[in-house]
Amino acid sequence: MEFILKVSSKGQVVLPKKLRDSLKVKELVSIEIKDDTGIVRKADLSSERLAGCFKGYAAKKKVTTKKAIARATEIVAHETAGKGR
Repeated sequence: MEFILKVSSKGQVVLPKKLRDSLKVKELVSIEIKDDTGIVRKADLSSERLAGCFKGYAAKKKVTTKKAIARATEIVAHETAGKGR
């Protein structure tokens, strides 16, 4: 299956519904560029890959990365629960 996507003047691209459905994505996709060819796929959001983004935050707050991740998880859980009202 091949898709041709239009890039806006702001560099934005809209993924057609058929492509989003086939990738089973709702928010994030990963694009890998190899030899001038882009490969689009569902983003890998495993906690191991995301943990690195907490290092800077943890260093500023002087807490461990594990504690920073636990706190972020707690915040998201509360936000998600609040939306279900």
